[in-house]
Amino acid sequence: MAWKPAVPACLLLLLALAGCSGAPATAVPTLTLIPPTSTPTSTPAGPTATPQPLTSPADLEATRPAATQAQEASPGLSLVDVDPVAADLAALAQRLLAEQLDLPVRRVEIVDVQAVVWPDTSLGCPQPDQMYAQVLVNGYRIVVKAAGEEVIFHTDFDRALRCPAGDEVLPPGVNLPEATPEAGS
Repeated sequence: MAWKPAVPACLLLLLALAGCSGAPATAVPTLTLIPPTSTPTSTPAGPTATPQPLTSPADLEATRPAATQAQEASPGLSLVDVDPVAADLAALAQRLLAEQLDLPVRRVEIVDVQAVVWPDTSLGCPQPDQMYAQVLVNGYRIVVKAAGEEVIFHTDFDRALRCPAGDEVLPPGVNLPEATPEAGS
């Protein structure tokens, strides 16, 4: 089978000659499908609002008198009722304990929630042979109860750690609630 280079060369020559004719090319008008519109020039944007930081324990302490007044009006009001972040983290602690004990979440009771400023990233539950960044961390100490057992969780705004009572290192100023007769049974 032999290749014939003459045929493609002839076609190229014919096309080249057809494009070189002396007749002037005339522009063919095209139909405008989308009419042009004026585009407004952008104006510089003004300053944007600074986002509000998350609620800190110091802010929560400032609201404590209001919570105390509301508690007097309707007994049983707690930090969970005032602070949505505390409510979400307490619900997380409930779910974690319910999963660990293989119980429905409704069987896990929230006993106590306190706003705490942890002195480091251990969240008051340091592990042996671990190094922790020495920064103040806003969080909560949450106590939940199920099947007669109270379990303590220490949190920041991203995680909840189960912390055995014997391993707990609380910063100064954290007052533990007094044990009730039911807590011991």
